Amino acid sequence: MFTITKRTAVFATMLLSLYWVLTLWGIWTKEVSALGWNLTVFVVALVCLYTHAGRSQRPGAREYVWLVPLLLIALSFALYENPFIKAVNMLVLPLLFVAYFIITSTKHHENVVWNSAWIRRMVERALGVVQQIEPAIAAMAHALIPGGKQKSDLIKRIVTGLAILVFVSLVLFIPLLSGADAAFAAMVQSAQEFVLNLVALETLLKIAVFLVLTVVMLAGLLQWTKEEESAAQTETKHMDAVVSGIVLGGILVLYVLFLFTQLKTLWVYTLPAEFPATEHLVKSGFWQLFFLSGINVLLYVLYYRRTSKPVQNMLTVFMVASLLLLLSAAKRMGMYVFYYGFSYEKFFAAYTVIFAVFLFIRLIAALFQKEKTDIVRYLVVAFVWMYAVSTVLPVEQMIFRANRALALRPDSRLDMNELVMLSADVLNLGKEQSLAHPDSGWTEWVTKKESIADQKHFYEKTLTDVLMRK
Repeated sequence: MFTITKRTAVFATMLLSLYWVLTLWGIWTKEVSALGWNLTVFVVALVCLYTHAGRSQRPGAREYVWLVPLLLIALSFALYENPFIKAVNMLVLPLLFVAYFIITSTKHHENVVWNSAWIRRMVERALGVVQQIEPAIAAMAHALIPGGKQKSDLIKRIVTGLAILVFVSLVLFIPLLSGADAAFAAMVQSAQEFVLNLVALETLLKIAVFLVLTVVMLAGLLQWTKEEESAAQTETKHMDAVVSGIVLGGILVLYVLFLFTQLKTLWVYTLPAEFPATEHLVKSGFWQLFFLSGINVLLYVLYYRRTSKPVQNMLTVFMVASLLLLLSAAKRMGMYVFYYGFSYEKFFAAYTVIFAVFLFIRLIAALFQKEKTDIVRYLVVAFVWMYAVSTVLPVEQMIFRANRALALRPDSRLDMNELVMLSADVLNLGKEQSLAHPDSGWTEWVTKKESIADQKHFYEKTLTDVLMRK
């Protein structure tokens, strides 16, 4: 149930849609460069609307576990220009927003065990927003059209009929009639030009986007803020101890054999002189980490507290062996960065390695706890926080400063000119590099970034845009 009237909800969503159209329209031409504090304000306002409309009390401590990462990701748009992170956030932000309200609007969500039934229920509730489109349109009609429900229904039916008429006329009848008679086609073209002279095409598009956004946000408000019971809990299915022991033990033997056969490269202390050999050594280790970690976590979730004690002990040894591979990959990644510098790929690869090391240590510790831990929930929360924190880190500043320091070493193999792929987050540092090396590509890079910044409206700016002008 709403804690505000539907009329208030309708006008609030309309106000947010108008804000979006007025301040975020530049995304069609400027792409992520048009996203600054305007999107941060939009997301925060949308969160406040959904939170206030869906409950009478403030979010509890457990809800902040999901809310804080959501707000951190929204805040990152107001902080940095980083186009890579912004592009990824445009996909992550809506998913986390929907997940937050689905989780927190479920009764006793803190006690729900994360299993296949719960995850399936979350997906069903997310897709259920489609069913709320018609109620959202009806709510808009009742809020905007005075005269009671009966009159609103009549006007809604009239509008629906006109909409259908316009659609079939534009798609079917007008094209066919225009093809049959040139005079009719000329008349239609004249009418089209007359309408476009009165109202610009861009204005029509803005009106269409405004209406669509209002309906979608209102449908989400109706779907994701209503309190529901949690999905029916299924009993944990225990795995056969003999089968589990054979499978897990066999994989563990393969891992041990792999460790022995890779001793020459697992604990390397120097890198090959040739870059292709170094790249193969490090990247092959990282992809081993990537796939191996995913498989190991999946096996851990499959067997955790679902088999006999001996198999649980075997799982502990299995996770320790996996951790050794993680530490080796972390060491090689560190050496790679030391000689060849940071980049987007190497920064997030190293960040993922560090996160995975702490994750594996936590999973091993869970095997020694008396109470059973909801591993799936823990993995999701840990990943969400890991990603959210990375979005508010000054990634490009860290990349540039680290590379500049490493480039001074006599044994360094990195080239500072490769960093021209960075954004205006390092504009002041780029100016310093341009003054020190006028013939490098940094002079052109500075001119290009300043030109992009000058074309921004005030609501598209970030903290970086403000600081670089000082």
